[in-house]
Amino acid sequence: MFLKKLNLTNFRNYSNLELDFDTRPTILVGNNAAGKSNILEAIYLLSTTKSLRVETEDELIKKGEEFTRVEGFLTNTGETELLVIINRPSKEVGFKKKVLVNGISRRVVDFIGHLPAIIFYPSDINMVTGSPSLRRWHLDLALVQVDHEYKKALTNYEQFLTARNRVLKRIREGQGRKDELDYWTAGLVENGQIISTKRLAFFEFINTLEKPLGEFRFEYLPNKVSEEKLVQTQEREIAAAATLIGPHRDDFRIVILNEVKDLSTSLSPTSVGDSSSKTPQNDNGRNVAKFGSRGEHRTATLAFKLAQLEYMAQILGTRPILLLDDVFSELDASHRAHVVEVVSKQQTVIATVELENIPQSFLDSARILKVENGQITS
Repeated sequence: MFLKKLNLTNFRNYSNLELDFDTRPTILVGNNAAGKSNILEAIYLLSTTKSLRVETEDELIKKGEEFTRVEGFLTNTGETELLVIINRPSKEVGFKKKVLVNGISRRVVDFIGHLPAIIFYPSDINMVTGSPSLRRWHLDLALVQVDHEYKKALTNYEQFLTARNRVLKRIREGQGRKDELDYWTAGLVENGQIISTKRLAFFEFINTLEKPLGEFRFEYLPNKVSEEKLVQTQEREIAAAATLIGPHRDDFRIVILNEVKDLSTSLSPTSVGDSSSKTPQNDNGRNVAKFGSRGEHRTATLAFKLAQLEYMAQILGTRPILLLDDVFSELDASHRAHVVEVVSKQQTVIATVELENIPQSFLDSARILKVENGQITS
């Protein structure tokens, strides 16, 4: 799959943009706030219908406008048109999102997967030190793109979870019966076990990969669900009006097995608390969230993203598009060489403020575009 063309209307700081891609890696260079990252964001929106940079997607609409339109043309055996439209008629109405494939309206769940992609932002290091829900989100954004069964199970699970919590609340308020939980519990367990099995397979796979960015281990911390466990916790769940067991409470942590050279040569170590971490520094490794430096957080995040890329490629039999924002600025020479090696394997779009940190041999093979104030100038 190859993204041949991207059209933007009223997206972020772009009024109108038509951008063609060729087989070379694309480097977008420009000052901060010029619009480089917005192009990566638009491509990822076509991939997942989500943005990692906003709380609500109407923030993607250019100031003063009522809608945004993001359109991509893909080539494979034929040509596919992907279109995301976000409307904001008024503050009272809120925003509405519509997604189409070849002009036909689709459900979001059926839209995702047409343009598989992995994106790296510098802010993604919050994945390491942030909440378990943030880590699950980064995990799910990759898996739903390549595994239809996982995507379906995750959607069903969230629906069963919401309904089951509603019943728990009714029981707590004396308006429901415990046997009303049975149907929702069965659906929760069935879909939850699919999710846990597939997440485990993902972590088992990525831990077998070579580790050119350092000896990291990605430890899955499952919260497995079963009818027996739910029976045992039923009274607590009724009191809380919430389901207390299941993959919606999964987590994972990243451990450095041996000392790894920092991605950054200038950032000083800092200890950051992590409520999910129970393992101190010992012979089995260091928990990056709790004992890692900021440079190690960045290294670990990049390593996880590139591991997701390899997993998706293995499942699909073809490589997803890779989107990298300011990835070279804090890399040492050996890590830059590894990233360049990965970049050459699939369609890649890179945003950067300067070219000095990028190997010249790679620059010679890339297409370099200058971005200024929402315009491509070269």
